[in-house]
Amino acid sequence: KNRERAGERGEGRMGNSVSVPNHKPLDIDMILKAEKQAKRTKVFLLRNAMLTAVPRRCPHMTSLREVDLSSNRIVELPFELGDLSKLKVLNVSHNCLAHLPHSLGDCQILKQIDASHNALEDVPDTFGRLARLRQVNFSHNSLIEAPEALSKCASLIYIDVSHNWLEHLPVGWADLLQLQELNVSHNRLSAIPEEFAELMQLRKFDLRDNTVTHIPFGVLAETSLDRIYTDDNPVHPVLKQQQGYREFHIRKIARVKQAGWPPEINPNRLKGWGDY
Repeated sequence: KNRERAGERGEGRMGNSVSVPNHKPLDIDMILKAEKQAKRTKVFLLRNAMLTAVPRRCPHMTSLREVDLSSNRIVELPFELGDLSKLKVLNVSHNCLAHLPHSLGDCQILKQIDASHNALEDVPDTFGRLARLRQVNFSHNSLIEAPEALSKCASLIYIDVSHNWLEHLPVGWADLLQLQELNVSHNRLSAIPEEFAELMQLRKFDLRDNTVTHIPFGVLAETSLDRIYTDDNPVHPVLKQQQGYREFHIRKIARVKQAGWPPEINPNRLKGWGDY
């Protein structure tokens, strides 16, 4: 695989290398403008600003509902972010973060976290306190263990931990009874926990580019799964022979028909006029 070839070239253990940011003068006017707008909109938006640190006043604007600092060069988030008690959406994707502050577990109404495209090595256990968390994206990082703490985030409907270095998935994730979409593609997984059959709301499961040899019967037959992607796994060419595939296929066909495909043929219209 590409990541293995990269290792052979001596690019390091992890595939997501993050260059050390160059320190450049801050655009003070841009920061002041973002702060002024945030006071009115409750959204602190400062993308592509070449920031290497979070603006000093941001963590102290306690009325903020959303913080978007994506596509910068931030290497560390301040502990004080945990004081944003009204925060619902946090986007720190495309930065240079290796860790997230434990204090984020104090943002009790946080619903969405996007920390993709960083260099994260772990996720704090305090994230297990985020009872209202709905969506998390930790893709394209350097995680070697899937965040066990997410097992306690009972409101989760979407998890993306693709493009990491995961070898196992937590059995505890089977407690996420509202989970609808799970993306674990491009990792080093060899097995899917049998307990995932308890994910009754699961509809979409992306397993591409792993080494999975078997899909548990319960995952195919007993969940709400109607989309599964297994390309570049040993199980892919034999997916239709897996026990439970028939039940999965019935749901898949029902979804396709509900989406309006194939289109109904109208015999009263001429073929070749764009109807087909």
